[in-house]
Amino acid sequence: MPHHRRKSAFTLIELLVVIAIIAILAGMLLPALGRAKLKAKSIASLSNLRQMGLGLQLYVGDYDGYFPKHSSLKSETTALGKPRRRWADELFPYMTTESIYLSPNLGKEERPNMVKPFAHALLEGREAFFGGYGYNYQYLGNARCPSADDRPFHAKDTSILNPSGTVSIGDTKGARDGNPELPYGSGGSGVYVIDPPLGSFALGSKGSRSKSGGPGAGNAYYEGGTDGSDAHRSTPSARNGGWVNLVYVDGHSEALKPEKLDGLGVNGSGTPHNGLWNGTGDPRLR
Repeated sequence: MPHHRRKSAFTLIELLVVIAIIAILAGMLLPALGRAKLKAKSIASLSNLRQMGLGLQLYVGDYDGYFPKHSSLKSETTALGKPRRRWADELFPYMTTESIYLSPNLGKEERPNMVKPFAHALLEGREAFFGGYGYNYQYLGNARCPSADDRPFHAKDTSILNPSGTVSIGDTKGARDGNPELPYGSGGSGVYVIDPPLGSFALGSKGSRSKSGGPGAGNAYYEGGTDGSDAHRSTPSARNGGWVNLVYVDGHSEALKPEKLDGLGVNGSGTPHNGLWNGTGDPRLR
């Protein structure tokens, strides 16, 4: 008698077991893949910042050691029908890849408020945006003139005594436009600058210069306010898996926890200070 081989096939139960195993493995792998994707974007962001840091150094070299201001004066641009220029526009001639000025870790929800158009793109009749990165304007370059007697503030390279310990550009989430109920970056509030934990007082631009009252209460941050106000400060963003990506005046970049950037301990204890912001490295000065 001829021998007939039985065809093997999966039973329904076996098939369901295989599907369940695949689902479990996928559930284990997806978080790891998500973390790897975030890490890759964070590394790309640090690369962006290194290039912007180089552009800043080239700018300073061409302008007799002076740093750019954070934004153009209205009398120089919008009052004349010209597009507003900000620090990214000043660096663009030195680093002309538009994509490096846009954080790869900007979330979909925050992006609409965080991006600003490049001035050169507006003049060319096209769209190109920068966003997610803020400039240490209080200690490097503040265009605001609270009174007719004031001039825009520009730091000079010789005044930055600790370039390897002075933040120049970093991740920002903007401010809340002075209202704690509003989201960060609401209406474009402070989205291209970062404020130190305390308003500058004796160094730098001596406050945010948003008012004519001078440094101190009511004039600590981009949107005014007093020291410690989350509603007024243009706050560094830990969008890189809990880390703030930064580039320093000397051109090196690194990621810091927001607490360390503000001079606090790892558990958030201690008193905030401007040691990594003020150009001197001295936490007692502001």
